[in-house]
Amino acid sequence: MAFNTTSGKFYGWNNAALLFLIQFAATGFVYFAYSAIFPAMVESMDWNRGSASIAHSLGFVMLGVFYPVTAWMIGKWGVRMTLTTGLMIMLSGLLLIIFLVTEIWQWTIAWGLIVGISFALTGPICGQTLVIQWFNIRRATVLGIFVTGSAVGGFFAQPVLTGAIERFGNWQAGWMISVAVLLVALVLVQFLVNRPSDIGQHPDGVDPDAESTPGEIAANKPRTYRSAENWTIKEVARTPAIYLMMIIAITYLGIGTFIITHGALHLTDIGISKLQTASLMGIFILGSGMGRIPAGILGDRIELRWLVAAIMGAFMLSFGLFSLANSYSVLAITGFIAGICYGAKFAVAPAMMSNYFGQESFPRINSIFAPILLPFVAMAPAGAGYIYEAQGNYGTAFNIGTVMLALSFVAAILLKPPVLNRSPDLATS
Repeated sequence: MAFNTTSGKFYGWNNAALLFLIQFAATGFVYFAYSAIFPAMVESMDWNRGSASIAHSLGFVMLGVFYPVTAWMIGKWGVRMTLTTGLMIMLSGLLLIIFLVTEIWQWTIAWGLIVGISFALTGPICGQTLVIQWFNIRRATVLGIFVTGSAVGGFFAQPVLTGAIERFGNWQAGWMISVAVLLVALVLVQFLVNRPSDIGQHPDGVDPDAESTPGEIAANKPRTYRSAENWTIKEVARTPAIYLMMIIAITYLGIGTFIITHGALHLTDIGISKLQTASLMGIFILGSGMGRIPAGILGDRIELRWLVAAIMGAFMLSFGLFSLANSYSVLAITGFIAGICYGAKFAVAPAMMSNYFGQESFPRINSIFAPILLPFVAMAPAGAGYIYEAQGNYGTAFNIGTVMLALSFVAAILLKPPVLNRSPDLATS
């Protein structure tokens, strides 16, 4: 049974702290753990990088396919039950990997199918939906806090898991630590409260029926654009804004996935030691974490169109320089900046969608458009792996990423808030 409260203290901040810790475990010590453990698995079992990376690509396909299921479960049972189910499936997948996986096909099923499904059920849509239901005024700020948990977890996971693998001499030790951390997350999930109305509260802790002074009214008014309407799917599909968002999403998610999947392998290929490689991957993830809360704060003060353009422009420059570097110091600086940009965009993306199309429409829009864009993201891990196998390096993969970042920079500049021209038949669709 979940913990509820009827006290006057606003429970939204409790939810934000719990989501931070849950993402610390589920994403930080599982998704980001991949970059620390996968290279050891490839080396131990002498796997082909392209074939082994199909599992990660399949995971993204399953993430997209099951997003509608996730949205349906959130609507029917709430975020708490959806996250609980996802964490249970994730634990099952990791235990299969630890005790059964010796071949690529087994790895593909366990990570790509089972853990991939769990990524949909424990992924950002759950936390984003919860935050959007609890916060309006400080929405982007709290989204930044929530998603920082995954990056902080990933930062700590890199040295912890790499150290465990070296100490015990096998990659299974790393996944065992992930299992232990997930068990803690399962307990924490039970303290989430789905909606403010469940405990007699209101979004932001502000009672809309209470009298407010002029100063309070000004303080409680959002500073950036918010749609006054909740858009239907048909209305969203008819505006260029959603497709510009999808171009940007495919780019930053694909590049982030490429770095997590092949970053460590690329670094060791160019002569960086394993310990320095773990450090550099941790720096990228740390940057990702440090970029999220500031981006969220700025996202509540600066129109997101211009903020996203700045993020994607900086991402393009840092990623391009990272691809050319071979010294530890340059790799650390450029990797840190690229991480900041990745994390910043990750934080403001849901805020932009909910601001442009309405908070009640957010889960529904995600459930429709995520299955369309995620297969493109899924091409990054396997595609980069096969590029390496064909060319002996990741040069072409880096070049493709840099070009996509340039396109996303232009897309962000063009991304004006859409205008809703509602007709009676669309209003009820």
